[in-house]
Amino acid sequence: MNRCAKTLLSALEQERRYVAKELHDGVAQTTLQLGLQAGICSKLLEHGKYDMLEDELAHLQERIQLASGQVRDMISDMRSPLTPNGESLVDYLKGSVQTHIQRGGPDVTFDFKELEADFRVSEEEKLALTRLVQEALLNIRKHSHATRVRLHVSTKIDATYITIIDNGQGSASAMEMGAGLKNMKTRLEAIGGSLMIENEAKGSGLQITARLPK
Repeated sequence: MNRCAKTLLSALEQERRYVAKELHDGVAQTTLQLGLQAGICSKLLEHGKYDMLEDELAHLQERIQLASGQVRDMISDMRSPLTPNGESLVDYLKGSVQTHIQRGGPDVTFDFKELEADFRVSEEEKLALTRLVQEALLNIRKHSHATRVRLHVSTKIDATYITIIDNGQGSASAMEMGAGLKNMKTRLEAIGGSLMIENEAKGSGLQITARLPK
């Protein structure tokens, strides 16, 4: 089996593990709580405690809405972000930032002024880089407690660079162990790229840098 095929199989396996973990940590936990709350509602009804039942039913409705939102977000994330309209990488990254904000993430400063005027990437590269940014923003929303994010895209003599910097509480060593980072690395390796992650020099926040050779 050649290296490209091995990388592809590894990427698919990492993706399956990631989806399973997200389902377990999100939707599965929420639906478990729904079952527990439904049991509580049944007991309250049985004992005629209607005032308490009304409150519990309101909480149950909130949980149902949460579970529904989690499922919608997962379906949306699994769909390809690419469209047949020939949009640029910058357009796709703008869409990813907009989705991140809509889901409650911290503000993002998106800087792409250092891109070459004739900058182009293949559809495969566009997809991999867009997925990388989506994954990085998801990690920030879920784990970092950041209040600011900077997304910087640039082209240099040797390569295209994407850098995501936040001011949160994440640890580079802890993130190295996570499925999300492994997904990012595998996706980049499949298109000949590489990934570096480090804590900010000031001791606060993370910096993720993706490099795609020309």
